[in-house]
Amino acid sequence: MDLQERITIKADKNRVFTYLNQVEKRTEYIPMLDEVILLDPPPIRLGSRYIEVASIAGRDLKTTYQVIEWEQDRRVKVKTIKSIFPITAEMYLSEDNGQTTVQLQLTFTLKGIYRLGAPIVRGIVQQQAEDILRKLKKNIEEG
Repeated sequence: MDLQERITIKADKNRVFTYLNQVEKRTEYIPMLDEVILLDPPPIRLGSRYIEVASIAGRDLKTTYQVIEWEQDRRVKVKTIKSIFPITAEMYLSEDNGQTTVQLQLTFTLKGIYRLGAPIVRGIVQQQAEDILRKLKKNIEEG
């Protein structure tokens, strides 16, 4: 399943990329995310791994990610290496007149019982992607 969302932020792409690259700040713009645990020393780069801990329905859900592609001020692509379902997320940045467009591409595979609720899961993931980008925009522009 593929999803794509985008938003334009009133900031240059270096500022946006720097903020995105500080994964410990992800709790500021990802709903339900309580903590990010870096498994490799900063800064984030190709091969870096981290764990996101989210509270969902009163339970902690831990997802481990690894950076599989990384281009300074341009894009970051991560994939799950331990998760309830495989997901790849890519943030691609482009700049025009001092504003940065952030494109979020999510690719995920639902297995088992999750496949039965695919339309519902897709809707939830899409809404979360929109919320993440809106909050990201707000944090950077007001930052």
